[in-house]
Amino acid sequence: MTKIINTYLFKEMAVPFILTIVILTITSLLSKVLKLIELIVNHGVGIFTVIKFIMFVLPSFLIYIIPISFLIAVLIAYNRLSSDCEITALKASGISITRMSKPVLFMALIAYSISLFLTIYAFPFGSLSSRRLLYEIARSKASIGLKEQVFNDAFDGLILYANRIRPDDGMLGDIFISDQRDENDTNVVTAKTGVISSDQQTMNITLRLFDGTMHRAEKKGLYKTINFTIYDINLGLKDEKTKNPDIAKKNRDLTVSQLKKKIDNIKRTGDNPAPYIIDLHKRFALPASIFVFSLLGVPLGIQRVRTTKFTSFSVGLGIILFYYILSTALESSGEKGLINPIASVWGSNIIMAAIGLHIFYKTAKDSPIKSLAWLEEKKDSILNVFKQIFYKESK
Repeated sequence: MTKIINTYLFKEMAVPFILTIVILTITSLLSKVLKLIELIVNHGVGIFTVIKFIMFVLPSFLIYIIPISFLIAVLIAYNRLSSDCEITALKASGISITRMSKPVLFMALIAYSISLFLTIYAFPFGSLSSRRLLYEIARSKASIGLKEQVFNDAFDGLILYANRIRPDDGMLGDIFISDQRDENDTNVVTAKTGVISSDQQTMNITLRLFDGTMHRAEKKGLYKTINFTIYDINLGLKDEKTKNPDIAKKNRDLTVSQLKKKIDNIKRTGDNPAPYIIDLHKRFALPASIFVFSLLGVPLGIQRVRTTKFTSFSVGLGIILFYYILSTALESSGEKGLINPIASVWGSNIIMAAIGLHIFYKTAKDSPIKSLAWLEEKKDSILNVFKQIFYKESK
């Protein structure tokens, strides 16, 4: 009998869990629609490349979506069971709240395993791979954005003018370049022809010029001209988003082992390693929040405080919002050195777990939870306060 009940409760949570993941993932991808349209229209990439880009950015969404979906699924399932008096029937059969929570713990273990894999492996791999993909597209299509008889400033520190651009192979003709990458010297380069190419191994963009002259103004009024047959100029893309990701890696691109090495190196130099310690521990604290939400989801789903529609969803969003504000405040304090960086990451989980244990204990003992009753009474006033805050910030 217990196995049948556990399976039944698990199915009640599984459906909203999957549906919420799908809905939130699609909603999150909508923020990337403009980028996808830009890839297709401006750079002429194929559908396979677009699918690769979507797969690479998915982990950055899912590491947040999975804990949120888990909480909402538990709330919806146990809210529905409570509304239909099935929780009362289970209690009358001698099944306690703790025993009812076993399927939640089982699902939490599944969600935690997936989330931990995403944060440790898929997230850094996907972040670096998506940036590499954008960089490869930008450098391989670098000549597409150039226009003939126009001063083009798409490249960092360079202004490039080409009198003509051959459409079949992108060969540039009658080239004029103002090179301002060196603050002390400004070079002006002219050439008959040139071509932009890229190196797949080094991920560099090169402008190769043929039959030209370099004019260089140096200090003390010196002026030089250098004639050349072939001259290569390394180009850097002006857009920061398309900088070479292998040269300038962000914290989100680093694996756990790479972050640990970076922390050790920063400690040796005497700099503040707190931001990197926080990034490292967030890889583990975020999946662990799923167990915290399991403590909160069951008792809050059972509580009969449903006076409006979609209460489970709104309660879930309220918990997530409070968790986010608490985490942000603690992590900011950790980065500034006000509290220990490790405590700043795990503090929100510890505080929310303590609240969850209190509510779970009260629910298991069928004791009234005064804080929930107070929130139910004051919800209109609290909503008005939030509206005023957002209204002032929007001005």
